[in-house]
Amino acid sequence: MQDIQIDLRVAELLASRLCHDLVSPVGAVNNGLELMAEDLDPEMMQDALALADKSAKQASSTVQFFRLAYGQAGRQVDMGPAELRRLAESFLSTHKAELSWDADALVLNGPDGGGKLLLNLIALALETLQRSGTIRADVSSAGTAIRVTGSGAKARLRDETRAAMSDDVDVAELSPRAVQGYFTRLIARRMGGDLGVHEEPDAVTFEVTVRAD
Repeated sequence: MQDIQIDLRVAELLASRLCHDLVSPVGAVNNGLELMAEDLDPEMMQDALALADKSAKQASSTVQFFRLAYGQAGRQVDMGPAELRRLAESFLSTHKAELSWDADALVLNGPDGGGKLLLNLIALALETLQRSGTIRADVSSAGTAIRVTGSGAKARLRDETRAAMSDDVDVAELSPRAVQGYFTRLIARRMGGDLGVHEEPDAVTFEVTVRAD
């Protein structure tokens, strides 16, 4: 029963976090459509259309990314490395972050669930950026050692996220802002590894080594 309560709590927090990420683009789509319904001049109509289009793409990228990162579909990511990379790039671009990618081996040689773990590491690294920056994903040739780094001005790991990744974390005290750290470590441990973190000025690196299938 305790495990069920923990899983339910984490599911609630992940849902809250996803909804938070969707509120802004979905609201902007609605605003753009409302403007288009008014009697606008051609230039303003074009601006409203551009707003709705951009925001719809942002919402779509977010949903597609977290469908694999959080959902059952992520256990068996049925896509090649180029597709997984494009998925990550599209999501990060909505947060003004660039992707540096050397992770093809994870899809080609890594264990089942490796893509899901990588996407969660990318989401976790994104949280360390203050405004913009670079997310670097590196995977060993065997596909079992994964390293993701968030780098940019004042990049840092929040205290509440660090606490969520600790051994003595109280799940009842987790917040939507911190649940990503807990969930990512949970995935790593269920794959036979653990989540490590290395901090330096303007950069935070997350590392996981998992069992080979």
